Amino acid sequence: MPFQNQVNQELAYGVPGTFASNNPDASAVPPEGAYVAGTGGCTIAAFGWDQGDGTVLNAPPAGSITYTVTALAVNAGGTGYAVGDTAAFAGGKATVSTIGTGGVVTGVNIQSATAQSTDPTATGVATTTNGSGSGLTLNVTGAGSTAAAGAPTGFVFNDRSAWISDIYDEATMVMPQGYMVDLKTAGDYFAAASTAATAGQKVFASTTDGTLSTGAAGATVEGAIETNFYVTLGGSAGETITISTWSRG
Repeated sequence: MPFQNQVNQELAYGVPGTFASNNPDASAVPPEGAYVAGTGGCTIAAFGWDQGDGTVLNAPPAGSITYTVTALAVNAGGTGYAVGDTAAFAGGKATVSTIGTGGVVTGVNIQSATAQSTDPTATGVATTTNGSGSGLTLNVTGAGSTAAAGAPTGFVFNDRSAWISDIYDEATMVMPQGYMVDLKTAGDYFAAASTAATAGQKVFASTTDGTLSTGAAGATVEGAIETNFYVTLGGSAGETITISTWSRG
């Protein structure tokens, strides 16, 4: 650790992640025991997400991907079909739209499609019908989508209990993996934002690392999600500000 090379004339306004007032505060209730920092640790004075197992990281848990059928094409037309027949297949239903001689299906439309956990894309998918036709198989195309990230579980409180695991480090804001963390859902706190902050703005949480940014209520901030906190005392980017759930500036 180097020798001290700076002396401040005034005390710091506040320490990010700590209480900014004596107003009531509230913490998220963990599923069992206590929340603990997840794999790789958890940064304090930033927002954290419960990963679903009681561990906390500064990013939402990986979203589950759901698949639906987006396109159908006739693979084998079968025989004996009529326009309007319904052909059910794994993942949805199709309506026969056009036929040729002998009731051979030449075109189908998607009637309905159900969300599923596996990609339904396949060639020659068998069908069952409500009519007298048989032998129709389809080429199915599916697409997946990931559920949008939810709001953070809370603001990771700085109770100054983190420890410096590397003797060569001067300071840290990372709670080591497995150590308890407190996720605050209400209260007044000192914080630092990556953007200039103005009293009355909403606080947004980065879905990559939980860092704070600010913007108008209801705004779309790329890579971030709106929280229930407001800026009560603003400042330039990187400066210590105050955020609150009780006051709106």
